[in-house]
Amino acid sequence: MTTHDEPRTLVFIYDREETTQTDRLNTRIALCRAFAAQMNWEVVGQWVDRGDAAVSERRPFWQGMIAAMRHEGRGRRFVCLVASWERIAYDPVTSDRLRQLVSNIDGVCVAVNDTAREVQPRLEPAAIRGVDANGKPRTCRSRRPGSSTRDGMR
Repeated sequence: MTTHDEPRTLVFIYDREETTQTDRLNTRIALCRAFAAQMNWEVVGQWVDRGDAAVSERRPFWQGMIAAMRHEGRGRRFVCLVASWERIAYDPVTSDRLRQLVSNIDGVCVAVNDTAREVQPRLEPAAIRGVDANGKPRTCRSRRPGSSTRDGMR
């Protein structure tokens, strides 16, 4: 129970892995579990779609997680927790459709990397962030003549 005698938020961890690789999958699941513990959320379980099911429109473990949410989440707050939004789907339309299934039963999807981004320093190289070597924002003039990049940034 929380300090206000409210039931803790229930967490349903989801991931998908098309390959037989398990190290990255296990790392992402551990990240989700650590985040849930930090938030004082109660982990109900984890669901992982593998192989072809990880990239198809039909996700048997996603559907199983939805069924568990309906059963376990009655009268409780609950979230589908993923390490990153790409763990649901790379395609935004598919991702929206799958997240809508959670929303339809009064749940919410949360991505650990989305929440961590707010408190983590930006670690990517300056070129990716769109700043020059001095840390100042790049302008169109700071690009080399004739070069073109996505979003006008180098």
